[in-house]
Amino acid sequence: MKIAKSIKNVLDESDLNEDDYRAYSGFLQSKLAQAGSEVNAPWFIKVITILGAWFGSLLFLGSLILAQALQSKESMITFGSIFILTGIILSYTNKKNHLLDSTSLSFSVLGQILLGTGIGSKMDGLKPVCYVGIIVQMTIYLLAQSYTQKFISVILFPACLLGIVWNSPLFEVTHFLIGALSVASVLIWTNEIPLQIRLKKHPYFYIPTAYGLVLGLLLILVLSINNRFFEVNISHWYIASLISFLSLTFLLYKSLCQNLRIGRHAFWLTVGVIAIILSPTAQAPGIIASLTVIVLGFERSNRTLFTLGILFLAIYVISFYYSLQQTLLIKSIILMSTGAMFLGIHLALAEIKKKWQLHEI
Repeated sequence: MKIAKSIKNVLDESDLNEDDYRAYSGFLQSKLAQAGSEVNAPWFIKVITILGAWFGSLLFLGSLILAQALQSKESMITFGSIFILTGIILSYTNKKNHLLDSTSLSFSVLGQILLGTGIGSKMDGLKPVCYVGIIVQMTIYLLAQSYTQKFISVILFPACLLGIVWNSPLFEVTHFLIGALSVASVLIWTNEIPLQIRLKKHPYFYIPTAYGLVLGLLLILVLSINNRFFEVNISHWYIASLISFLSLTFLLYKSLCQNLRIGRHAFWLTVGVIAIILSPTAQAPGIIASLTVIVLGFERSNRTLFTLGILFLAIYVISFYYSLQQTLLIKSIILMSTGAMFLGIHLALAEIKKKWQLHEI
């Protein structure tokens, strides 16, 4: 009869040094502590929770309007603030109760809608709403014990920063905001285990922050697509592309040199080839950012990241294709070449992963 081994037995029999032993055992303990939490709920439960929050917010908002409780701007601000605090307080309830989790999210969403509408009406402008929005998102992020609320706040925080500089002389700062999101996304995912160990006493921070940064980056880059669909007074997109490419280079260095032990010359040759291939897309930073997310998903064996990267890459490649001032023949050649390139990258990464798995065995 085969004797079952515990995780501790496996770690004890490994050749890990003391620091690595503590790191991996702490990481596993933090993962086991999250069992049964909302982060491990099935995806359809999470979707139902979010949709339920939106419908619940709309129904509750309708009841307040019918009760004539929102007749003034001050009442909207007051109710909005109360609902946000109620949502934060309810987030401390039993996490296995998805009804309470949905109710907590409903109050938070409704509160932010009412507060934003009230301040926007009172101050007559977007910037005051964004300034207050930054404070609200920081409060929710630091205090709420809900993955979904923190995730939404991580996405809305850069959106509020963008709203402050919208169509102003500082609008070009958007490049550096995109660059910061790109760098932060790579750093937080490449340091996943150390960060989860450090935050094991605060498990509600890492996952919503990591996914929120990636989705926030991909969404904000919608500004860079073809002006026929979305026009903004911003240019020099190559700045955001350059910063995103540097993030991609760092990620490739971590994956190829540190993990797969590929030589420096082969690494720089790979980076050079990628730079040449991507050079025509310098004004389309969404393509480079999406590729970075795809590589992150591959490097972390994370299907969610990989799927997000593929989805947004398709959006940005199609936008880039339609923005080209070329004949239909040239566009077709470019599109086929792009498809062949991505197919080659997929085959190369699959072969590298296969060899790496054999090497580990």
